[in-house]
Amino acid sequence: MTDPRWWTDFDAVIAAQVPAGARVLDVGCGDGALVGRLAALGFEALGVDPGAPVHSRLIRGLVEQAPGLGCFDAVIAVMALHHADVSAVTSAMSAHLWPGGRLFVYDLDWTAFDERAAAWLASRDPSNADNSVAGWRREHSGLHPGTVIRQALSAAFAPVIEVRRPYLARMLARPDLEAEEHALIDAQLLPALGFWLIAQPTR
Repeated sequence: MTDPRWWTDFDAVIAAQVPAGARVLDVGCGDGALVGRLAALGFEALGVDPGAPVHSRLIRGLVEQAPGLGCFDAVIAVMALHHADVSAVTSAMSAHLWPGGRLFVYDLDWTAFDERAAAWLASRDPSNADNSVAGWRREHSGLHPGTVIRQALSAAFAPVIEVRRPYLARMLARPDLEAEEHALIDAQLLPALGFWLIAQPTR
């Protein structure tokens, strides 16, 4: 997942936690937009994705089947784990991290969607999407819930910090609504479907 709306602000979190010049790997990099951004920030950035275009910084394939990548100071997965073979990807990410390295995850817990989220979307989504709870669950039922992602990660990583994040405003490509969504999450009036997780390998 490479749409900048998903990694906007997350790039700054990575830059604040990882020294300039460090080697970083973006898992599920898509077209490599985040890789390009991290390279511009001074990192030795690479990306891996089955659909990656031909580029010197990008490897086309699955991270769990990509030999020769070596080890990295940081591994990043933005909106990638909920549709991946999460156990295999977690193992590969751990193997590609130096001891003391950091994992940065931004992902979706679609099971948090409830009637409050449905009501919030009803007045803000101009599409004909079925944003009822039942419709949402039908659409997302093939994706891993947040509990499965966290359980897989816990087999190889110890969390350093987890932060609840907005998702719906970014889904709608409405950055003007994000502050409102965030405030409602903080007031416990809206569920947080997104989460940022920073972790370190346990090996």
